[in-house]
Amino acid sequence: MAFTRAQATGLLNKTEMRLFDDSRANALRRLDRTALMARITRSRAARDRARDLLKRQRIAARKGGPAGRDGVADRTARKERLLVEILERFVDARRRAPAEAARATMPAAKKASGATAKKVSGPTVKKASTPKKAATMKSPARKTAARTAAGSAVPAKKAARRETRRAGKAMGTVTPEGALESTRRLLEAKQERDRSPRPWHSLGHAADPVPEPGYQSPQAASKAQELHAGESRMTPIHGSISTHDRHNQGKRDSRGDND
Repeated sequence: MAFTRAQATGLLNKTEMRLFDDSRANALRRLDRTALMARITRSRAARDRARDLLKRQRIAARKGGPAGRDGVADRTARKERLLVEILERFVDARRRAPAEAARATMPAAKKASGATAKKVSGPTVKKASTPKKAATMKSPARKTAARTAAGSAVPAKKAARRETRRAGKAMGTVTPEGALESTRRLLEAKQERDRSPRPWHSLGHAADPVPEPGYQSPQAASKAQELHAGESRMTPIHGSISTHDRHNQGKRDSRGDND
């Protein structure tokens, strides 16, 4: 008894339902041999999984498990039968595919053979003797053409080689001799450039000399010294900081001695 789609929906998951839909009559007509082989593989794998699950559930039911009491094994058995039915549909469609393709090509083959027979049947009897004469008459010309082609083969090859060389030169093909010559020219140009004076060596005395490092004028030097003196809090006597400190320390020492 074939399963309906409503019954299949209660037993199969989404992937298996796609196989069920593809196994129906209208969908099978649109599948070629490659698509049928892919669906046969997937259906067989799903059937094997259901069959293995059914075996485990029946063993558990015999041992008193919940599979026998709740009817889980019965549902799995129905699913296994449905997957077997889907697999058989795909297998039958694959077997019918070569026969249907052969029947579809037979009318075209008959038409082609009939047209060929019509073309060949008429004039062959009347002109049966003429092809031999034509062949005998044209054989010297063919031999002459063959000799001419053989004689011109060598010059043609030489011309092809010359054209290849010219094309290579035009495209800039580098040969070992050309590379060596280019390297020699580059080396000579570099040596000549090294021997020639640099542009800045040709400057005369009219050019401004580069100033020495340090202060650019005496006014700048005196201004820098004033800034340094102000930052170090020096007195106008221009004494050093260490001298000023020793003088103050002497004053403090003298006051302590008097005490």
